[in-house]
Formats: sequence, C-alpha cells, structure tokens
Amino acid sequence: MKNKLEDVRNHLVQAMEALNQEDATPEEIQRSIGRAKAMSNVANSFIESVKVEIDAIKLADEAGLLPSSVSQPVKMVEATPVLGRKSA
Repeated sequence: MKNKLEDVRNHLVQAMEALNQEDATPEEIQRSIGRAKAMSNVANSFIESVKVEIDAIKLADEAGLLPSSVSQPVKMVEATPVLGRKSA
C-alpha cells in the first residue's frame, strides 16, 4: 500500500463531499453514509497505528537508538491551506 496521510485525508474529504450532494437520491445518501462510516473506522485505525509508530520512535530516541543527525530531512506531512484562512 502506497497511500500516505494526505491520501487518507483526500478520501475522507471525498466521503464528506458525497454526503453533501444535494441532488442525491435517498438510496445514494444511505450508501454514502455507510461508506463514510466504514472509511471513518478505517481512518481511525490508521491514525491510531501512526500514533503507535510515533510513540515507538520517541522511545527509541529517548533510549539513544536513533542517529543524532539525519543527512536529509524526512518530509512527514505537507501543510495544506485551511479554507477561509490566509497563509502566513
């Protein structure tokens, strides 16, 4: 699986957009609700696993098991603008 946190965010936004379609039939809305609930559950599991990974990295760092410097910074999360806010 090659999805990144940004991909998870995009999938969740797509689910929210599907729920907001004003011209959707009741059947389409029910399918979207079911899909959104399932996606939310999977996303929560994904987030919890990432939290465990972060905690493990913190513990390894505290134990001195990580290198003191990294030759190339690791890009963890790309900042995305928030609607209605001006970027600094």
